[in-house]
Amino acid sequence: LIDVKTFPPQKMQQRGSCLAVLVALLAVGHSYAFAPAVGRLPALGLRGSAANRCVSLRMSAPTGAKLTFTQEMRNKAMSLHTFSQAPKEGKMKDQNANTVVAEWQTTKEDFMQFLVDSRTVYEALEAAVQKPGLTTFVDTGLERVEPLNRDIKYLQDKYQLSVPATTPEATQYADFLLNLAEKNAPAFVCHFYNFYFAHTAGGRMIGAKVMDETFGGYLFEFYQWEGDVKETLTEVKGRIDALSASWTREQKDAALDATAETFTKSGQLLRTLVGKARERAVAMVNKVQTKGGKIVKVPEAAYSQRKSPWDL
Repeated sequence: LIDVKTFPPQKMQQRGSCLAVLVALLAVGHSYAFAPAVGRLPALGLRGSAANRCVSLRMSAPTGAKLTFTQEMRNKAMSLHTFSQAPKEGKMKDQNANTVVAEWQTTKEDFMQFLVDSRTVYEALEAAVQKPGLTTFVDTGLERVEPLNRDIKYLQDKYQLSVPATTPEATQYADFLLNLAEKNAPAFVCHFYNFYFAHTAGGRMIGAKVMDETFGGYLFEFYQWEGDVKETLTEVKGRIDALSASWTREQKDAALDATAETFTKSGQLLRTLVGKARERAVAMVNKVQTKGGKIVKVPEAAYSQRKSPWDL
């Protein structure tokens, strides 16, 4: 069952599991360069309409009961979380502390890029479920393309921001999903589940931080759903379990094996929200060389590289 809990902003620091869903996408991302160690949520200080409810997806079965496929997918996803992200359920050790959500420096331009990239992937998801065998996921209530269109238009009108081109990572992920829907429906469902469900949980909390700090608490439509999103999630979970009931154990296992890939590809979109300033700092940290636990070489600063000998 999905036990969806809501809680006020002042308690968000006590709810690490919700944010962990999205931050873990970075942890298993490209080369582990952004593997986070997040022990608790940042103080979001939400104001106005951005103080929206966050849902924590908890799907579990009584001891000894057979797990539904969505419960299996959740367990697989949680196994890829680090101990700091999910103290009770995390299975992986933290690699480093290069990514700390509280230190993200997301600009309006960064957020615009994130919305554009997200729209490209959601367009692919919405197109893919029109294919035979996947039409059960048409009109679930989780669709995000139209809200994203309105949010992008808002940024254009309010802040005179230009619409950037979709990043190669988002385009590649969109193409990947369309191809996957044709060739491997179970694996596609794994991507569908992780991408949509993560956005309703940790995605909302990360979005709340950006909306509060960068947009003065303005609540974007990307983070709003018609009706009760908890009921929508329950209904979609039922559709997934009904479809997967006809799969063989091998097909289910192959779908579960795609979980890490969903984290990697989704995490590439989240990197934009880290902010260019933070990303440059992380890149500099990654160049520090250590030996035996001691720093043996530090990269030369840009200023030192270009200054004249007499410029002390």
